Amino acid sequence: LEERTAGYTVNGRFIGVNRDVGAGRAAGAGAEETGFAAPLVRKGSKLRLALPEERDPRRMKSPQTEWDLLCGLILAYRTGAEVSARGYMERLARDKASVVKALLRVWTDRVGQEDLKKEGESILFGLAAF
Repeated sequence: LEERTAGYTVNGRFIGVNRDVGAGRAAGAGAEETGFAAPLVRKGSKLRLALPEERDPRRMKSPQTEWDLLCGLILAYRTGAEVSARGYMERLARDKASVVKALLRVWTDRVGQEDLKKEGESILFGLAAF
């Protein structure tokens, strides 16, 4: 785990952590950056996964990690259900589909909100044959 300013590029084996400075902005974020580049967010002594809607949209369009792919998949599902989710997987996650689906299973099992849990189950069901 390494603390990184917003907009960092992944190089090597680490997971970036953004420091939450409020209003969904990471420390060091420029004016044009609207979310967290890193999948993990630290506020004080608490560390958590960033929700898909809190992530920087540019990361979802050009994913660098499997966590980026997971959040992009969830957001794609929200825009057009199974069709969009399958399209996202086809375009950006084809070679990592099994890893992304495994992360989605963990997300679905561990997410605390019931609506997000149901959403994860729906995505998994829609991707069953993928």
